[in-house]
Amino acid sequence: MRLVVGFVIGTLFAGLILGIISGGISVAQTDDDSDLTTLLPDIGKIYRTSLASPFQQVEQEIEDEDIAAFYRRLMEKTGLTQIPEE
Repeated sequence: MRLVVGFVIGTLFAGLILGIISGGISVAQTDDDSDLTTLLPDIGKIYRTSLASPFQQVEQEIEDEDIAAFYRRLMEKTGLTQIPEE
């Protein structure tokens, strides 16, 4: 019984400490002029980059100029080369 009570109290204490630490970090990262959306990553950009990066790496390994030109045109038509920069 004492073991269960000790476990529960320890878990609550650890959760309280973790909540205080994480709350302090999130408050410290925001300015007065910004909101919490600036802390979130741009999921769309991450998705586009992860989708296009394998194709861009393969493009660098193509040695035949005709195939490389075809592949480059294909990537431009599909929009894989148009990853917007910030």
